[in-house]
Amino acid sequence: MSSRRRILLALVPAALVLLALAGCGGGDGATSAAVATKTVTKTVTAPAATRTTATGASTTAPPPNPSAPLSLHAAEQVLDAHGYAPLGERDWRPDQPLKVLLGISRASSPRAEQAFFFVGDTFIGTDTKDPSGQLAVASQGGDSVTLSYGLFRPSDAIDGPSGGTAEVTYTWNGARLVPQGPIPTASPGAPLSRR
Repeated sequence: MSSRRRILLALVPAALVLLALAGCGGGDGATSAAVATKTVTKTVTAPAATRTTATGASTTAPPPNPSAPLSLHAAEQVLDAHGYAPLGERDWRPDQPLKVLLGISRASSPRAEQAFFFVGDTFIGTDTKDPSGQLAVASQGGDSVTLSYGLFRPSDAIDGPSGGTAEVTYTWNGARLVPQGPIPTASPGAPLSRR
C-alpha cells in the first residue's frame, strides 16, 4: 500500500471525529449523531523463495538448512497433513542432509504410495506429482536417494506388478530435487507403468 494512501486512510477517522465535534457545539439544542468509524488494516506478506520439486511443481518455502535436525515424528506429521501414513521407519535417516519417508495414501483406492523428501528440517516435495502402486528405497546416502518403482502391465493387480522394477536416483543439488533418469509413466494403459 502506498504511503499516500495510508495517510489518507489515517485522516478519514480524524476528519469524522472533527465533524462530529463541530456538530455537537452551539447552544441551539442540536443533538449530535453518533459517528462510528471502522479501521481496516491490510497485511501484505512478501512471498518467500520459490522452489521446484522433482515433479516440476513450484513450492514456496524458505531455503532449507541441510544440517538442521528433523525428527521422524515431525516428518510423519507432514505425511499426515497430505493424507498419507508412513510405510515404515526403516528408510528414515535423520543424519543425512536429504531424507526420505515413504507413505501410503489413507484415502486412495487402489493402493497409492509416494516418497516425501526433506532437506534438513524442510519438506521439499514428493518424488512425483501422481502416486505410484509400489515403491521402495533401493539406496540412499548424503544428497541422493534411489527409489525402486514396481512396474505394472495393464492386466496386473495392484498388489502384483509383473514388469520388474525401475530405479531412479534423486539428487539434491542445493536448490532443488533432480531425478537422474526418466521416471516411469503413471498411465495404467502403458505397457509398463508405475500406476
